[in-house]
Amino acid sequence: MAEDLKKETTRSILWNAIDKVGFQVVAFVVGLVTLRLLSPGDFGLIGALAIFTALSNILTESGFTSAMVRRKHNTDAEYVAVLCFNVFLGLAFYLLLFLCSGWIAEYYRMPELASLAPFLFLSIVFNSFGVVQSIVLTRNLAFKKMSVASLISAVVSGIVTIAMIYMGYGYWSLAWQVVLQPAIRVVLLWVFSDWWPRCKPDFSVIRELFTFSFSLIASSLMNTFVRYVYNPIIGRYFGDERLGYYSESYKFYFLPVNIVASTFSGVAYPVLSKLNDDEPRQLNYLRKMMRMVAFCIFPIMLGAMACFDNVVEVVLTEKWMPIVPYFRVLAIAGLVAPMHSMYLNLMVVKGFPKKNFELEVIRNALTLLLLLLFHDTIEQMLWGFVAANLLSYVVDLFFVRKVVRYSIREQLWDVFPYLFISCFMAATVFLVGCLDWSAMAKLIVQLLVGVTAYILPAKVLGSNVLNDVIAVLTKKNS
Repeated sequence: MAEDLKKETTRSILWNAIDKVGFQVVAFVVGLVTLRLLSPGDFGLIGALAIFTALSNILTESGFTSAMVRRKHNTDAEYVAVLCFNVFLGLAFYLLLFLCSGWIAEYYRMPELASLAPFLFLSIVFNSFGVVQSIVLTRNLAFKKMSVASLISAVVSGIVTIAMIYMGYGYWSLAWQVVLQPAIRVVLLWVFSDWWPRCKPDFSVIRELFTFSFSLIASSLMNTFVRYVYNPIIGRYFGDERLGYYSESYKFYFLPVNIVASTFSGVAYPVLSKLNDDEPRQLNYLRKMMRMVAFCIFPIMLGAMACFDNVVEVVLTEKWMPIVPYFRVLAIAGLVAPMHSMYLNLMVVKGFPKKNFELEVIRNALTLLLLLLFHDTIEQMLWGFVAANLLSYVVDLFFVRKVVRYSIREQLWDVFPYLFISCFMAATVFLVGCLDWSAMAKLIVQLLVGVTAYILPAKVLGSNVLNDVIAVLTKKNS
């Protein structure tokens, strides 16, 4: 029995990883194709509506997924109640946003949004139909079915989007992708699931779920609002084209940050939890993980900063060159973002969820404060975003020092060597970019030189972190 559970858990972890990474890879490839074919203004129109769909989806889901997955037993009547409640919220938010479509278009000074918004917001309704099925499949460890549904929906919606672009539908192609992807995924989840509503709903469970998930909803809403708060400001005062440049540069910034943060946080959380009764070993493991995070994120972000102009010219074409300075500023914030994620997990592991929330409040409050102070140009906003992330990292250092015996000097000492090596590597890559070669040739040489200029000094200095990273990613680390 125990062996069967272990095998099932291993398969679940594998398929969960395939779901996250596979979906991101497909979305990234489709995104590169659409970026080459469409204009920045087309992406700006979609980006203008992102804050509304993101916040509505969080409110529709209501934090019920985490609450119901952790419960020991859920009845069919409770599932039906959650389904009805989620669908009701989805329809309610859609109706509200539908009625506000004209105002949204007027606010942004983008008349196209008056007809685009009602269609794009249908994704909120489709997502509401998939919450319960996701809960059921997650509880049954049916991650393979969820992965298949996500990948098929990403591939099909991507193919339709690219076909529509070639047929001349412009930004409507992107809107169809936003709507079609969740619609296909939800249909497949219902097809793959054994659960169907067959009884009357028991709405008494809603209050219990809200009690548990209220803080999760509040935290998610806060983080999402701050994540997208730049979109309505940039869209209104700088236009759809500049918003398109910003939104796509943020995606390039967020992709490596999210992969590094989710990968190492996901591995570290269960191990740190098991070591709660052995603080010396727990601290050693935490320091080891922080070194690995630094080893990965510093060269990725600094190396990308050094060669991003050639990446854009080769992959996206010259029309997207204005995103280069935006990305280079955002990448500085990306240096500390995965570390913040690790520290948030540590707070939960040590039994201080309120400190977790406080750290998020501090980071978001700093972001909003600096946005209020510096918003005359997009560049000012981005530097304010960077400053907020760096300052919140400094706050993290003090919080962590109080939770575990991890001094600020030790925290900085663990990561700074990789920062110095990464700066040397980035400088080398940048100098290669100054050669009078084609963009393609420079990019290839930059990648080769960058890897060599980072790995070789690390090995010469006796660092074993590369082996540790490989061990963790292949699950050989204990």
